[in-house]
Amino acid sequence: MEHPLIVAGICVPERRRYAAALAEMTARRLVRIWERPRVRREDHDPIPSERSLGSGELWRFVADIGTEIDLPHLDLATDPRIPVVCVVDALHLLEDLADRHPLIEAARPGDDRGDVGARARRAVSFIEGATLISFVNWETVDTARLALVMTIASHLNPAARVRLSRGPADDIRALTSGPQVSPPLLERAGWVHMLNDEHDPHMTDARVTTLRYEQPRPFHPARLAAALDDIESGRHGHILRSAGFCRLATRASVLARWDHVGSAIWLDPLSSDLDAAPTAQDIAFTGLGIDAHMLRAALDDAAVTDDELMAGPMAWLDFEDPLPTWPSIVEERP
Repeated sequence: MEHPLIVAGICVPERRRYAAALAEMTARRLVRIWERPRVRREDHDPIPSERSLGSGELWRFVADIGTEIDLPHLDLATDPRIPVVCVVDALHLLEDLADRHPLIEAARPGDDRGDVGARARRAVSFIEGATLISFVNWETVDTARLALVMTIASHLNPAARVRLSRGPADDIRALTSGPQVSPPLLERAGWVHMLNDEHDPHMTDARVTTLRYEQPRPFHPARLAAALDDIESGRHGHILRSAGFCRLATRASVLARWDHVGSAIWLDPLSSDLDAAPTAQDIAFTGLGIDAHMLRAALDDAAVTDDELMAGPMAWLDFEDPLPTWPSIVEERP
């Protein structure tokens, strides 16, 4: 395998050890990619910037990706020929997906890495972008919990191989024994597979469910906020991850990205094209012990009613809207 190898993961010590061992056993240079180029004190080699990584002399390397960088923002990771190994600590996956900490404590205004839950968001993004999910520190974890966390990973990324790592050499042999080109980075996530009716994880467990929610009506923002609190309470099961697309009645002309992990949710504007999605809501949910009927009922109750639908979009502008504002939408309101 002559392509570069990418190693990502939210648990920094485990990721660094794995990347270093992988570089040594494949006789590759270890390159640590952070937000800015740095110099390693131990050998004073300059850490190349992302733009220089495609040059010929650096083609054989292992890229250790810092948590500051999300894979979709790394040009190297968007090449489907280049393997992405996500190192996951089997002892802490569930806690990582529920982590409320930011990635950067003193992030600048507008930098979502400073958001509550940003660390969990990055953890799930690394898993969803991987071609191989390698579990470490699994030896002391009981079989039932191992089956659970591996199935969660498989639901989050059905396109990836999921392995209990016995070392990088064993993992790389597994990679080279299968197809050498993976689906494009943004098509690996389980929620994308579910919205495309292609969700077929390699591992299953009765405790883990992924389901699709569709609703042609926009959400009443105040009732949606209440529904989200209800969902977070665990009454409908433990929702680990949900993602997809939605519309709010007060901003009905704008399609939004629904991005949720743990106890944090982001609703970000994507498009003002009313034809951008066939339904107002199209969201995939992954969790433990989900009561599908109750979850769907809670979300349906947050959609506009028959009377509200008849009142029309101008009346919707007067709805209570406690959700974070979108500056562009504020400017467009009369």
